[in-house]
Amino acid sequence: MKNYLFLFLIIISCNKATQKDNIQAAKPASKKELKKFYDSDKIEHFYLNISEDSILNLLKLKNENKDQKKLRQLLVSDYPDSVSEPNFETDLVKYKFTKTELSELKKKEVEKIFSQQDSTPAEFLSCVPYYRDIFIFKKNDSIVGIAKICFDCGISTFLGSNVDTGEFGLRSELNKLEKIVRNK
Repeated sequence: MKNYLFLFLIIISCNKATQKDNIQAAKPASKKELKKFYDSDKIEHFYLNISEDSILNLLKLKNENKDQKKLRQLLVSDYPDSVSEPNFETDLVKYKFTKTELSELKKKEVEKIFSQQDSTPAEFLSCVPYYRDIFIFKKNDSIVGIAKICFDCGISTFLGSNVDTGEFGLRSELNKLEKIVRNK
């Protein structure tokens, strides 16, 4: 009986050691090892404080004018098609997006979030994304990247990145990003 008890204890300790090794192996790589989405020296955040009802009303319009169409494109589509879209930044200001240039500290925090992820993002409820938050990444005052984020459903779209952005969207990272830019 003592032999069985001894054997049982050995098996349990080996199992715990193996589980510990597996947990350590599954830990994500350090963020310092991950590639940033954009090589930039300035990040500007644009935010439009608009209700979901107002967006839905905009989407329901049958005969929208040019300005309404442009605002709809900004809020719910993958527009613009490229980082060199003429007047993109001017349009954001025209349609009352609030512009904030991120401080150096916030820029570094945001760059950590906008980097290759080593985990698959969690699935969110399906929704139509409302891109109230748009990030413009600049290098030498030229736009090198654009990221549009819907914090409600976790959907994002990226332009100008040479890095795979497909793994972006971990809820914890999005919450951190929202806290940084919305001062929550």
